[in-house]
Amino acid sequence: MDSANVPSTGDVLRLASIDLDAVRALLARYGLTLECVAEGAPIPGSYWGETEAGVIGHKVYARADTPVHSLLHEACHLIVAPDEKRATIHTDASDSQAEEDATCYLQIVLGDALPGVGSARIADDMDRWGYTFRLGSARAWFEHDAEDARAWLIHRNLLPRAFSRLPRFSPLPRAGEG
Repeated sequence: MDSANVPSTGDVLRLASIDLDAVRALLARYGLTLECVAEGAPIPGSYWGETEAGVIGHKVYARADTPVHSLLHEACHLIVAPDEKRATIHTDASDSQAEEDATCYLQIVLGDALPGVGSARIADDMDRWGYTFRLGSARAWFEHDAEDARAWLIHRNLLPRAFSRLPRFSPLPRAGEG
């Protein structure tokens, strides 16, 4: 994603708008830490640059203007990485499409672990930011086409027990409706 495609600041939920202690606690469950970066400073380990979160080893780097979905996405890359690989990750974390899909799935699930965020907001922000899915939206993919990602996470005991039930979204509109 180049800077010409980055949405304006008001389009997605940013780290400054949520409880940092809740983010730190969530990351700590997985042996990760949040490193806050000064306003305007480059974000270490950021694959996309700009406001996107970065990863180096067990640390997730973000600024106040970092999108929450980006922070969760990069954190989930570390979560799904095997322990022996995690410490060596710097910037580019994904090894396969299956791992990338599992990362996207888990980031939606973990949205419910953050007060005032929720899975629906993460899925919506993924769409606003330009993620692309076969079924046209993150939510449609999550609800109807992500069985392989869910199975990948379950097989590796990475789907949190507290989130074993799927997040509840309002019903998708039918063809011809909204």
